[in-house]
Amino acid sequence: MARIIVIADVPVGPNIDAPVLLDEEVKPDQLADEHASHQVIERVAWAVLDAQEVAST
Repeated sequence: MARIIVIADVPVGPNIDAPVLLDEEVKPDQLADEHASHQVIERVAWAVLDAQEVAST
């Protein structure tokens, strides 16, 4: 299976991990269906926007 992971681009230290905004397994049937693929893209977009907000603070 494939996995989509979106993390914020922030400086990390030895005991600090970058925030994970999306960690989702994606199955081929999710991309074969138009509605389901739009939902995947929408979740990725939300996570990217959230990551940008985290990195800006």
